[in-house]
Amino acid sequence: MAKTAGRRKIELKLIENERERAVTLSKRHDGLFKKACELATLCGAQIAIILFTISGKPLAVGSPTVANVVDKFLNLGHGENNVIRATTNSLRKAKLRELNQEFNEFNEKFATERKHGQTLEEDLKVSLGGKTYEDCKSNIGTDQLLQIKCRLEQLKRDLQHGCYVESGSSSFEEDYEMDLSKIEGPRDYLKL
Repeated sequence: MAKTAGRRKIELKLIENERERAVTLSKRHDGLFKKACELATLCGAQIAIILFTISGKPLAVGSPTVANVVDKFLNLGHGENNVIRATTNSLRKAKLRELNQEFNEFNEKFATERKHGQTLEEDLKVSLGGKTYEDCKSNIGTDQLLQIKCRLEQLKRDLQHGCYVESGSSSFEEDYEMDLSKIEGPRDYLKL
């Protein structure tokens, strides 16, 4: 008498050979369906198992029927799950109220900041003698911008070393007259 392999533990991974895979499915699906029906009978559970073979053929078993179990599954929103749905909806509504409140607070802050910005613009316009910042900015030449940059850099160095002395001159040209030869930049801008 030939000795058989008997029951042995096999590694759970995809069977590479397609023919062996089809044979294994055909042998095992009956056992799976039998166990599902036993579980439904013993526990009074409603079970449906649907699978498709490698060739695409559908196989199914259900207790009481596959259609009944699938219909019940698809209509979960009725009956027992109304409590879950109502709880979920109330949580969504609470979160929506919270987000709306944050949005309204943000809008109020934005409006306040916009008014503050308009006030600052008006103050700047008054301090510039009725001109807007854009008017003043467009009237400043490249040389004056480079001189202002140089003066700000010098002011920064002086403040870092603690040796800033406030100038008493009142003329813009006198305050910002500097040697532009030390500034790195396009050479045509440095011509005086």
